Amino acid sequence: MFSIRIGCINIHSNDKLFNAMKEMKFTFSDAEFLGIINIILEVDFPEDEKFEPITSMDHSFNIRGLDSLSTMMFFIWVSDFFGISEKKFQELADQKNFTIRILKDFVSKECTQTFTYNDAMAYSRESFNT
Repeated sequence: MFSIRIGCINIHSNDKLFNAMKEMKFTFSDAEFLGIINIILEVDFPEDEKFEPITSMDHSFNIRGLDSLSTMMFFIWVSDFFGISEKKFQELADQKNFTIRILKDFVSKECTQTFTYNDAMAYSRESFNT
């Protein structure tokens, strides 16, 4: 048995959610990907402001107005979630402006692990208490 740390969450090898994190084809629809991205963004959104979810794959990621710490945490969560090295993810992060579609295409190409959408939603509920 072993465990990994994703953000502030420890997941053990005998954990049901860990077992869902196996190599498989990335199959998220655009709507499913937007849903997961919005959950991750909303977690770090200022509580005193109203969160407006991203509704289009063609929206720029930069429209979110995240501060540098929030942006860094977003990239850490997505890279850990899909098993993408931070070095590889930095290549995307270095782009001045990219859309959610570009992010999804990048994740689809570079992910080393993925979930079914239902597993991803369960994992996000457990990780983010949503």
